[in-house]
Amino acid sequence: MRALKYHASRRVWAAAAGATAIALTASGCGSGAGDSDGKITLTVTTQVDYGYRDLYKEYEKSHPGVRIREVLVDDLPKKLVTQLAANRGASDVVGLGDDTIGKFKPSHQRFVNFAEHGVNNTDDPWVRWAYDYGTVENGKYVMGLRTDIGGLGICYRTDLFKKAGLPTDPERVGELWPTWEKFAEAGEKFRAEVKDASFTANTGDIWVGMENQHKETFFSKSDDSFTADRNTALKRDFLTAATMSVRKVSGGYPPFTPEMANALKTGRTATAVCPAWKLDRTKEASGPGNAGKWSVAAAPRGGNWGGSYLLVPKQTEHPEEAVALARWLTSSKVQKRLFLSKGYLSSHPSVYNDPAVRGKKDAYFSNAPTGKIFAEAADTMEPIYRGTKDSDVATAFMNALLRVEQGRQKPEDAWDQAVSDAKKVAGD
Repeated sequence: MRALKYHASRRVWAAAAGATAIALTASGCGSGAGDSDGKITLTVTTQVDYGYRDLYKEYEKSHPGVRIREVLVDDLPKKLVTQLAANRGASDVVGLGDDTIGKFKPSHQRFVNFAEHGVNNTDDPWVRWAYDYGTVENGKYVMGLRTDIGGLGICYRTDLFKKAGLPTDPERVGELWPTWEKFAEAGEKFRAEVKDASFTANTGDIWVGMENQHKETFFSKSDDSFTADRNTALKRDFLTAATMSVRKVSGGYPPFTPEMANALKTGRTATAVCPAWKLDRTKEASGPGNAGKWSVAAAPRGGNWGGSYLLVPKQTEHPEEAVALARWLTSSKVQKRLFLSKGYLSSHPSVYNDPAVRGKKDAYFSNAPTGKIFAEAADTMEPIYRGTKDSDVATAFMNALLRVEQGRQKPEDAWDQAVSDAKKVAGD
């Protein structure tokens, strides 16, 4: 059994991810330096594609003394730990998901403090919770600048919903499931009518959506101690998700795999959890032939999945230039363009409340009002405390759900083992 990773802010389907990473890391990695032509090369390393390639070219044109090199590293957090310990090898700008930045907060002094470079949350403000999570020392040390936020929606097949006798209009569909329990009930009604397709692709994505609606997940905000074993609301959500497998509401197609992509393409699953950044991934997986068969509705209880931060390691030889690039890439002006062109939901309220953003519709998804759906989801978000070891223990719970989907464990037993496995990782 292989461990599954669910928490990266943006994922590509597994078949393409490896090739992309190899192609872009071939040129190497490391802090920027002056080149023979007098230009400064700034290296930006992320774990997945942030949609910045065209922006890099634009920035180079407006900053003729700067050259940008993009690098993708499959396990960036692990590599960055080594680079920081050795005090060499880190890029000028690095991107970390909101689930992994916490791991680096104890070593925040190894990153540039953006506050010392004039960055604040007044001139071009981010949504407060997203900005604050990139800070330490009671907000005095700004170690990361927020890129996008995920928002949360549910992609669904209108043809399969019609076959099951369910509504197909986004507003009425959203009313089916004000809670995840109601979502599961809708799934059971669907399965009673449709025998050749699952209601939802997998329970792992459901779990991530649920988990991100808690103010605390596996750890306590007060002292960073492991508390998942005492978090009754978290356990309730886990059992709700796991029971979807037992009752065959879930198809058990592992996230971000060819199996899931094929299920989306062939109509063997009716729904998928969709943060804003996942719409393009769903289109790619399902293919052009399914345009107009999909739509998007609000997710139960709203919420968020995804988002990242740009950080500048102090190893960089060009801190001013690196900070300027990171600030530009995370500005409201650039984030608005990224949403309108690629669907990445901005972390700036001025953007996701912009009429052009709220008015955006997606033709592939039956002209669903995606801008409105994700903007309203953004308004429901609350600060989440993840802890410094969140990404380390998360796999235990994902693997537990996988065991249930494979019929190898009952939900209660899976929870108990997940807690036990997570405690070992957390050192509790």
